Amino acid sequence: MSGQYRVSKERNRSRFYILLSIIFVVVMFKWGVPWMINTISGPERRESLINGNDIIPPQQPAISALPEATNSARVRVEGYTEAEAEVTLLINDVVEASDLADKTGFFNFDDATLILGENRIGVSAKDASGNINQSPISLITYDNKPVVVIIESPTDRTELFGKNKQTVEIKGKVNKEDAQVLVNNSFTMIESGGVFSYKLMLSDGENKIVVTATDRAGNRDEEEMKIIFHQ
Repeated sequence: MSGQYRVSKERNRSRFYILLSIIFVVVMFKWGVPWMINTISGPERRESLINGNDIIPPQQPAISALPEATNSARVRVEGYTEAEAEVTLLINDVVEASDLADKTGFFNFDDATLILGENRIGVSAKDASGNINQSPISLITYDNKPVVVIIESPTDRTELFGKNKQTVEIKGKVNKEDAQVLVNNSFTMIESGGVFSYKLMLSDGENKIVVTATDRAGNRDEEEMKIIFHQ
């Protein structure tokens, strides 16, 4: 009798453990798995995984740094987003072009066309399920207006004599106040109206003076003159 009792007790124990295991599995699938998905990936990702619907936007497109300004009507726009997403380039909120990102997420548009003045550059990415994400807006100015620099004094091939004339003041004007002016590769300040001046010490004999002006878009002008100094 004791042997049969022991066998019956073992069977009851096995049934109990099996029932407990089934309850554990049911509880995990009903509450535990959704909880873990929600904790790890957030509510939107949980719904996506449970219902089989992809509602997660692709990785936000990131545009590589663009110049602040350019003197070219065309510019290269490139960056990264989700791999193989459909990428659309927008300039001033108008669709310029579309292409697919490669398997690493890289995209590029070689000939984005700008209008004169400030341009708003943006990129949107759309995945296979139609989810869309938009890049931050980048600003770039297209400026093709020439820079003009004029040396007003002294005049070309001026001759100066004596130690008290060895330092000469180069005076001139540039048509863009935001330009950068260099006199023999040395920076000079631009005042209101584009006026500039620079004091230069002369060497004995012929001195070559080169004044260059460059604006932020890369437009450039250069003037050259010579001054003859005798000690």
